[in-house]
Amino acid sequence: MLGKKNDAVAATVDTVIGKGAKITGKLVAEGAVRIDGNFEGEVSTEGDLVVGESGQVVATVRARNLLVVGAIKGDVVTTGQLEIAPTGKVEGDVQTVRLIVEPGGLLQGHCQMPLPADS
Repeated sequence: MLGKKNDAVAATVDTVIGKGAKITGKLVAEGAVRIDGNFEGEVSTEGDLVVGESGQVVATVRARNLLVVGAIKGDVVTTGQLEIAPTGKVEGDVQTVRLIVEPGGLLQGHCQMPLPADS
C-alpha cells in the first residue's frame, strides 16, 4: 500500500503539509495527503493519508488508507488499511478493514474491524 515498498506514492501526493507548518482547522481532500508538520482539527480524504516521521496530528482522521510514521492523537476511520510503522503512534479509537502494526509501532485505544458483508 504505502510504505517503503511503494515510493511511487510520494509522486502522487496531491496535498502536502510540510515540516515546520502548524495548521488548525478542517482539511477535506479528494486525493492523497501527506502531513509532515503539525495539524490540529479534522482530516478527511477520499484518498490515502501519510503522516510522516515529523508529522504530529491531533485530529479526527478519515482516509482510504493510512500510513502513520509520526503520531496521531484522535479517532481514526479508514475504509482500507491502517499501517503503523515502527516509529508510528496512534492514540485513539480505530475503525479499519485491515490493520498492520510493525514491531515498535504503538496503538493505544480500541480497534474495530467490520465483518465482511458475506458473513
